[in-house]
Amino acid sequence: MKYLLPLFALLILNLTSCLHTRTTSQAYAATGPAPSVGDARFRAEFIPRGSEAGMTVSAMVVGGAMITENGPYQMRLHAFGKPSDQRWFRVTRFVLTVPGRLNAPMEKRGFEGQTVFQPTKTSGSTRASLLLGTNIHINEQQSDKEVVIEADVEVMRRSGLARGTIRIPMKQSKTSRSENYMLPVEIVKSLRNQEKIEDIPPALPPAPEMP
Repeated sequence: MKYLLPLFALLILNLTSCLHTRTTSQAYAATGPAPSVGDARFRAEFIPRGSEAGMTVSAMVVGGAMITENGPYQMRLHAFGKPSDQRWFRVTRFVLTVPGRLNAPMEKRGFEGQTVFQPTKTSGSTRASLLLGTNIHINEQQSDKEVVIEADVEVMRRSGLARGTIRIPMKQSKTSRSENYMLPVEIVKSLRNQEKIEDIPPALPPAPEMP
């Protein structure tokens, strides 16, 4: 038995290789406090949907992948409230502005419908999130450093309907994350035949816990 564990470990090393990825996301972050309508505070989130990647390989180790996540973007609008108060919110007008370049009202089909407030992991807080149905084409040339969103919203509260306008100035922000993976040798052989990763599977990140 004492010889089996070293043999098993050696077998694993022969069947796997290491992939190290470093991902840089170019998104946008609000530059001021969260605006409020109906005592609900709003936060906008730009989710990169475009990716560029390069990879280096060696004899038994996939050296690493450098991934840049950038535009076009999907946008989620989050509203944060309190239990037993806010019921739902909806957007009735949405305008995206890139100072000096773009002033673009969005068609209603891009934000139609109501989204319901649900409890979050944070005690005493609820959240409603609306995923806009249109990709936002900014920063594809990595030149749009600032954007402003303006939206008319309606918030249904326990006491009745509240209406207002939110304005959220945002600046480009960059975040990085690193991850390591152990890959079967068959996958490594496949990756060695590629110089670039063409498609990064789309996925939505977890919604934020606070505005």
